[in-house]
Amino acid sequence: MITFEGVTKRYDDGTVAVDDLSLEAPTGAITVFVGPSGCGKTTSLRMINRMIDATGGRILLDGQDVRQIDPPTLRRGIGYVIQQAGLFPHRKIVDNVATVPYLLGWDKKRARARAMELLERVGLDAALARRYPFQLSGGQQQRVGVARALAADPPVLLMDEPFSAVDPVVRTSLQDELLRLQSDLQKTIVFVTHDIDEAIKLGDTVAVMRVGGRLAQMAGPATLLTEPADDFVREFLGRDRGIRRLSFIPAKDIRLAAVPADLALDASGRPLGWRTTGGLLPYGTFNPERDSLRAALDAALLAVNGTAVAVDEDGRVIGVATREALDEVLGQYAARHTTPAPGSPRPEEAHGTSAAAAPGSAPEVPAEASGPDGHAPPDPGPGDHTDGEGPRG
Repeated sequence: MITFEGVTKRYDDGTVAVDDLSLEAPTGAITVFVGPSGCGKTTSLRMINRMIDATGGRILLDGQDVRQIDPPTLRRGIGYVIQQAGLFPHRKIVDNVATVPYLLGWDKKRARARAMELLERVGLDAALARRYPFQLSGGQQQRVGVARALAADPPVLLMDEPFSAVDPVVRTSLQDELLRLQSDLQKTIVFVTHDIDEAIKLGDTVAVMRVGGRLAQMAGPATLLTEPADDFVREFLGRDRGIRRLSFIPAKDIRLAAVPADLALDASGRPLGWRTTGGLLPYGTFNPERDSLRAALDAALLAVNGTAVAVDEDGRVIGVATREALDEVLGQYAARHTTPAPGSPRPEEAHGTSAAAAPGSAPEVPAEASGPDGHAPPDPGPGDHTDGEGPRG
């Protein structure tokens, strides 16, 4: 666990970068520092490994004050990932990854074997090991940066806006890769970003910071979206907090209907489009096993009939989600997470009648195909994300 106790950073000119910061970053979880420019999030992160020293308060690493640890020794025990990877341009990729093991006195054979293992773990081809950083794409360089930070198997990983310099598609891929790695490794990660969407996707706990280095609110992502502490947090989160909230409702709860006849498929069972007299119309897909209700609603909005196409990991159609089914999950979720005032209508009564089924959509699958009670969704399992509310994204 990383603990901040009244930590302050004041520079010689009187500028206060961090002001009386107290918080805990739990062991084995991702804690995200997020906020506008000048809020002290990067300064706070760099005080953990003493790249910057605090001028007041204490930072404890598993109960030990970091100021009592020799800085080089401290840093070798903490993984550190920065913007644009920060790779050594004159070293091959395999030796970049092996940097900390070399510093720890590992022999070259052992250090390189560990580097090759980690390149595979972060999804890079072994052939890239003999290349130099300039020969890799930005996304590949960031993966190398993550591999280097993990090389000595440190319990703590500090990540300072590591994905900010890559394009949105690569950034999403890197975020997903980090979550996959974390599910296996369970490191204590402090992650800095200015992007609230990234914070909500990655963080088990999110610390929102104000300009001047003060903590505005620290909570799980779902709680943060539902219960912002004040106007600053509410404004920083943006006007689409409700839409982001849908990222915590698992798509696996959606009751699927059988594949309708007007959904055209190719020979392998992948969707081609919705049939009409004028040809094929656009469709949207989601994967019930890994996506959220937000992804399912997005898929429904891409189709003119408002029906989302459910696919498996290979892209083959396994059913469809009608507007009624999506509306049903929203109602059930509201019923589980809303405490109405005495005498007020229940959420389903207040919501009203569900939207009519999309023209041409198929009848729903029989009750026996959707569980003994017809279609009641299961409660989130213990493997779900913060606040027990399912996947993000």
